[in-house]
Amino acid sequence: MTPTPAQKHVVDCIISIFETGRIPSPSAYSACTVLADGAGVSYGKHQCTDKAGSLDLVCKKYIAKGGNHALELAEFLPQLATNESSKVPPAGPHPLWLQQMMNLLRIIGAEKTMQEAQDEVFDEQYFKPALNACKDMGLVHPLSLAVIYDTCIHSGPGMVGAMRNKFAAVPPVKGGDEKVFIKQYLDARRGWLANSANPLVQKTVYRMDAFFALINAGAWDLKTPLTVRSVQIV
Repeated sequence: MTPTPAQKHVVDCIISIFETGRIPSPSAYSACTVLADGAGVSYGKHQCTDKAGSLDLVCKKYIAKGGNHALELAEFLPQLATNESSKVPPAGPHPLWLQQMMNLLRIIGAEKTMQEAQDEVFDEQYFKPALNACKDMGLVHPLSLAVIYDTCIHSGPGMVGAMRNKFAAVPPVKGGDEKVFIKQYLDARRGWLANSANPLVQKTVYRMDAFFALINAGAWDLKTPLTVRSVQIV
């Protein structure tokens, strides 16, 4: 599978809608908050988090690229390394260093260097593993890529293999039907999310429901325009 730039854009839009409620825009790169699920600071186009380590990678990438505020941001690397933002109450009060870091992240989110850093980290850490997984399984439809990429973003690339062990269908590389495989994959993932011990994770079944809506609409090739959770992608 080699998605076209247009197809990759639609996949990015779907994930961004799941994560932020809107399609990617310059303002999405600056979105910054403290999550209520213990993940700490969540930042940027696809909401990388402190606890997951993706925020650390984005910040280090920005610093290595010589961003305008690299020296200022580098001062917060020790707190990121120990996931300090995941230890504070999401609703506050937030310590001064956290307020300062979040304000700085919002400012530099408008900088092209930070936008490049976010895109590069997510391509390296999540999109490429999703693409490789699709190739290994023989998946060719852009919607299948979006499903696998969503798993990588939401639960980590390692979860793709774990999900495959939870249903009977085999992938096309082993003679299976891709559409049957993806439908069973989504059923298994929806069940896994719904039965999580974390109530916040349980609520994310909406992601699977959105994929099922696209399947029901026959949107396997992700041709635009299409609508995801009431947001239109053109």
